[in-house]
Amino acid sequence: MEENQLDWGPVIRWFGHVPLFHDAEVVSIELRRDPIPSIVRLFAFRMNSDIDERGYYRLDLHALVTFSLSGIGRVELDDWNHQNALQSLEIKKVDDAYQLDMVGAYGVHGLIAAKSIAVQVEPWLPDLAVK
Repeated sequence: MEENQLDWGPVIRWFGHVPLFHDAEVVSIELRRDPIPSIVRLFAFRMNSDIDERGYYRLDLHALVTFSLSGIGRVELDDWNHQNALQSLEIKKVDDAYQLDMVGAYGVHGLIAAKSIAVQVEPWLPDLAVK
């Protein structure tokens, strides 16, 4: 693999493709100086076409998706709140950096540009008790 090439492998192995991360929630953003990587964590899931007993689309493949960013050169973030649901998340190559673009649906939105981004996925189901 070429140096600084983004590897979506963990995401593809979990979800079967690279999702748009629609309705994913940003649960934390930790900005740190190099050499310690900065971290963006999302609660993500797959929304299925079938309906559960409550009349909601069935969700599965719940995961904590962690993006580790090194060599940060630009940060633009706005509107942090208690939920931070995304419309979408995209990572694109811009000049000699990767740009993580978060399009907010409700809450945080913005971008972080870094020399390298690594991604990890682990099963995760926060307390989603319906009252």
